[in-house]
Amino acid sequence: MKLFILFFFFHDFITSSPIIKNTNFPSCKNCIYYKPSIHSNEFTSSLSKCEKFGSKDIVTGEITYDYANSCRNDELLCGKKGNYFEIEKNIEMKMLKYFILGNIPNIIIIMYFLSVYIFYIYSLTK
Repeated sequence: MKLFILFFFFHDFITSSPIIKNTNFPSCKNCIYYKPSIHSNEFTSSLSKCEKFGSKDIVTGEITYDYANSCRNDELLCGKKGNYFEIEKNIEMKMLKYFILGNIPNIIIIMYFLSVYIFYIYSLTK
């Protein structure tokens, strides 16, 4: 009998719907200040930056942005709730832009081999 009760307890536990935290908070990738890392093939990597927060080097003038993950963990910055979140209206274009920027070396290599191939085919026809 105890085994029967235990089975139904675990069955309900396993088949119940998942509990996912933070679903009511906005995602950084949908924000206008989100800057994906061009060194990663993923649009949502942990190397992504937030263009809302950073610091400027007073000698060189270079701005160093904070990591998006750090900004969301710090309640004085954006915080868990996304206090400074502003929706990105053209998210698809932003994703395409960073996909192209992240793959420029691959695109150059493909274009090189494609041009060599076209030149080879052209030289065979003469």
